[in-house]
Amino acid sequence: MKDEKNCLRAEGNRIYVKGSLTGEGIDAIKAALQEHPTFLLDFSEVEDVNFAAMRGLLNIRKAGAGVSIVNASDAVTEKFEDSGLSSFVSICRKAKPLDMSRYEEFGESFMSKAYNSADGDAMIKVYGKRGSLEMVAREKAVARAVMVFGIPTPLVGTVHSDGEKWALDFERIEGKRSFSRIISEEPEKTEEITACFARMSRQLHRTPCDTTIFSDRRAVYRHVIGGSAAISETIREKCLAFIDAIPDAVTCLHGDLQPSNVITNGKENLWIDLSDFSYGYPMMDMSMWYFLSNVAPEPMMVHLFHLGKEQMRQIWEIFCRHYFDTEDPAVLAEKEAEARRYCILHMVYLGCLSGFEPFMMPIIEKELL
Repeated sequence: MKDEKNCLRAEGNRIYVKGSLTGEGIDAIKAALQEHPTFLLDFSEVEDVNFAAMRGLLNIRKAGAGVSIVNASDAVTEKFEDSGLSSFVSICRKAKPLDMSRYEEFGESFMSKAYNSADGDAMIKVYGKRGSLEMVAREKAVARAVMVFGIPTPLVGTVHSDGEKWALDFERIEGKRSFSRIISEEPEKTEEITACFARMSRQLHRTPCDTTIFSDRRAVYRHVIGGSAAISETIREKCLAFIDAIPDAVTCLHGDLQPSNVITNGKENLWIDLSDFSYGYPMMDMSMWYFLSNVAPEPMMVHLFHLGKEQMRQIWEIFCRHYFDTEDPAVLAEKEAEARRYCILHMVYLGCLSGFEPFMMPIIEKELL
């Protein structure tokens, strides 16, 4: 799509806007977002935005459409912040240069590495080869929205890039450790910490979500899997049929539920890594946790959690007893079977989104074909 009159063009996963944006250009943006609802608005060539345009963007957001802006100039960003529009419309400034000279590595996840600043005030999350501006901008927007919504989480900061890698900095919580780190370092606390993780997860999954801000997880699955060329048509059809049968629900989902994504300083527990925060049926959240605790290869478990397969299985079983509030083997077996079905769907989603690890497709094909 290209609209010369309104200086819009769709390219990749972005809609590029050019020039001074006024109220007259909003209809074209609205139409573009209806055609490409998951795209970002790239403001790298936007010189100014007037009040009529800002009001138009706010109206688009109030109508339920997502509006996420990246590569905005300082002047445009300040207008959004001064008016309060940034509380409703996600806006991300142009990335600052990534300078790692004042940071020291302290951890790693499936998608990124984490570093602490020398002054102890911040930590920075540097995405690996799977990272992109879209991914970082989404995490920044969601982390901010989750904090405003009232979910306990560290404050989010600035997007950085060195031209190849993307990064995002956050408030550093002094003395914090993740729940998985505590379990690996103090195994005698496994039951206590896992029970706390289960209670936090259950509380999150009972919290009604703001559906005007966050996404329906089913729609995210449908978009990624439905448009991927990385899977066969048979697998796609089975996954889409599964998605269509997922029960309606509007409760909060973390999106990457695992004990590494809760940190504590002994006084408060905070959720982190919230880029996939959304709403929907809780088993969609349990899918990632089941994948990491039961399906992932042991070397991956050890690398991510410093825990082996037997320990991860133990943590999963403790979690389920507390989350479902039962010791009944039949009930727990039924819940685990359901979690596994959702796990297979989530593995397809992960592969379509970021590439399939060698171990993933044989498991998927065995379950679905």
